[in-house]
Amino acid sequence: MRLELLNDPRLVAIAEDSEATYPLLAPFLPSYCYPEFAGKVPGCDKPNLVYPLVRKLFIDLGLDEDNADTLRWNPLGSIIKPGDKVLIKPNLVRHLHMSNGPYYAVVTHASVVRAVLDYVALALGGQGEIIVGDAPIQSADFGKILNRTGLQQVCDDVSNIWNMPVRLVDFRLWAIEMDENKCVVDGMALAGDIAGYRPVDLGRQSLLAPLADGYERFRVTSYDCREMIKHHNHTVNEYLIPKTVLDADVVINLPKLKTHRKVGMTAALKNLVGINGHKDWLPHHRCGSVEEGGDEYLHKSTLKEVTSNLECKMAVTTARSKQLSSLGVRVARRLSMINRKDPYEEGSWYGNDTIWRTVLDLNRVLIYADREGKMADTPQRICFTIVDGVIAGEGEGPMEPTARNCGALVAGINAVAVDSVLATMIGFDYRKIPIISNGYNFDKWALTSFEPEDIIVSSLTAKWAGLKVGMPCHEFDFQPPSGWKGFVESI
Repeated sequence: MRLELLNDPRLVAIAEDSEATYPLLAPFLPSYCYPEFAGKVPGCDKPNLVYPLVRKLFIDLGLDEDNADTLRWNPLGSIIKPGDKVLIKPNLVRHLHMSNGPYYAVVTHASVVRAVLDYVALALGGQGEIIVGDAPIQSADFGKILNRTGLQQVCDDVSNIWNMPVRLVDFRLWAIEMDENKCVVDGMALAGDIAGYRPVDLGRQSLLAPLADGYERFRVTSYDCREMIKHHNHTVNEYLIPKTVLDADVVINLPKLKTHRKVGMTAALKNLVGINGHKDWLPHHRCGSVEEGGDEYLHKSTLKEVTSNLECKMAVTTARSKQLSSLGVRVARRLSMINRKDPYEEGSWYGNDTIWRTVLDLNRVLIYADREGKMADTPQRICFTIVDGVIAGEGEGPMEPTARNCGALVAGINAVAVDSVLATMIGFDYRKIPIISNGYNFDKWALTSFEPEDIIVSSLTAKWAGLKVGMPCHEFDFQPPSGWKGFVESI
């Protein structure tokens, strides 16, 4: 008998089809009319290899296995009940690839979202609410994201077929406009979540609290550092969470598998940065070198300090001053690259000791914050993760990744377990990735109740069925970001 997913957070499933790639045309209907939909979701004559891969993943997880491939199959029925409010959280980070590479290596593909939405609607049985939401980076154009991914068409089609509105939400409260030279030329307030927001304060229980003596150094590149210290200091460590997130009974986390310059790898855990309404409430690094009490770079550098200070000023100055500051940043950065003691900048290296704390705090918030934003002692909602690794991103992710065809989806109820498995799959050592390794190391609002070696991998693909977390695996051997190369790989 298979393990019960909700009762055993150690369980992680891997579904792989080495031939799988993304279908081309929205709304990404399946190629076959599956019996569980009773004709409601029609098949189409266009190839779609993602849809059967999602079904295979549910079977690997043993979801409603007694009814699989019948009219009665309801794989998400043990997770979602009629009347629930369900939030789908894809990774919609930006509307383009920053170095003009394949866009499908940057964002969660809408064909994965489509298949999940149909099974969510099936589980709800016409009762409840479905929301698709994210907070991409400030310079992202949300409308262009929806159009380019086909996500708007997907949500409209699912709404029509199931007679259930699917609401799309941009959780951001602020956006910026950049010119062709990547200079910030304007900023604008956004409507954000119509349900409102709640500050969620972890106080001295925040994983950032041990860094409180240096809170003035907290930074996130190109955001207002003056705003940051209002929300992270000696007494407060708070995040601005959309009420739609807090009101959700179930969150389905749909990240993209990519390498990441600041955290090494982004998937289940890192994707939750997108549940915060203001990016300048999110410490990403501490300015300065390690010897100065920072983790932005390794060795003290006047030129890097100038660059960092100019970037901070750019967030709060006029358009003309922003252009001048941007010119100064480019000049200082080029000089620092010539006269450098180390290649690191902006906290984009393995020595970043800040961002993992922010990421794990947000994961704790998602699980334990109640509807009013107060941290409870017991979990307040279910979070189920499905990672899109059909085409993943390696190298200089998350904005400039090189596309890597893996043909895989990975899922589980525990984000730390899912990311531990993914790190092993791509040839990384999870023990060298702080957002993963530290996920096992605290008791208050804990994210795990097991050890890494207890994780159980379920897969109908033989090579993954024997996967052991932490053991060397060279099936994919991803290229790490430059700031992690030679440090994060499995030996």
